[in-house]
Amino acid sequence: MDGAHGIGVQLIPQYPVVSQSVTLSVTGVTGTIRQFDWYKGSSTDTNNQIFSVIPSYSSVTEGPQYFPRASQFPNGSLQISGLVPTDQGNYTVLIQTAGSRAQHTVSLPVYEPVTASGISTDNKEPQENHPVTLTCSANNAEQILWGKNGVPLPPGLTLSADNRTLTFPRISRSDTGQYRCEASNAISKIISDPYTLTVNYGPEYLKIKGKLQVTSGNSISLECSADSVPAPTYQWKFNGTNLESQTNPLYTQQATPESAGNYTCIGTNSVTKLSRETSVYVSVNDNSAAITVAIICGSILGIVLISGIMALLYRKCLLP
Repeated sequence: MDGAHGIGVQLIPQYPVVSQSVTLSVTGVTGTIRQFDWYKGSSTDTNNQIFSVIPSYSSVTEGPQYFPRASQFPNGSLQISGLVPTDQGNYTVLIQTAGSRAQHTVSLPVYEPVTASGISTDNKEPQENHPVTLTCSANNAEQILWGKNGVPLPPGLTLSADNRTLTFPRISRSDTGQYRCEASNAISKIISDPYTLTVNYGPEYLKIKGKLQVTSGNSISLECSADSVPAPTYQWKFNGTNLESQTNPLYTQQATPESAGNYTCIGTNSVTKLSRETSVYVSVNDNSAAITVAIICGSILGIVLISGIMALLYRKCLLP
């Protein structure tokens, strides 16, 4: 028995791609098709008609929505070649057989490859506790996923409804890392180049290491360090006066009695504009005084020794 009840339309291929062809293949028809009509849209209004076909007569009547890239098959199917984005939308087929009449509407997507996946930011030099937003830029993407250091994002981060933006309301140093976004649709996927997010902070925990008691003639060696991103610049002071030539974390000089005093290290972060300082007191032992003491002590020991020898000889002379 001829019939068109329960007809359907299958897209071949399932995911049509721009510039390629797609067939809207009619299924579920039994018997001979007397006439079929295709419409652009969800209704069978004559203004929406693409064409009307009577297969037995090879008769094709073009409608208001006809376009040259549309063609038909005797089994009621529609083929569209050279797909363009504006072909996307609903299409309705009306099938008539000897025993029935039925219609079916199908949604036609037209996919374009995902392009230009990349990450940008609204803050090139983010500072700790400041807001930062990363944006994944991609065309034709239906889904966007983020990752950090090769794994999915940790929980608690703020993503926009479409996942295109990742927001840190108060970024912390633990957010430092390499971020990627993956943009995809049904036919393609692009993974962005890694974006290295560096969180700037500090300087913190400024300290000076080195011997605080040295002997004149030896070296004074002090090293300043701090927890800071980027690494801080350093300036040294001696008793409150800048040491103009000393801008390295390591300070060295030969010790003299005049070298004793307060040494101050100042660390400055070029991004946060914050500075910290710390001081130590270095004492210098006078090496000449030590030599003088040694000479005096040696002289006294020499006198004592000579006196002892003379006393011993004297006693021997008196005894028979």
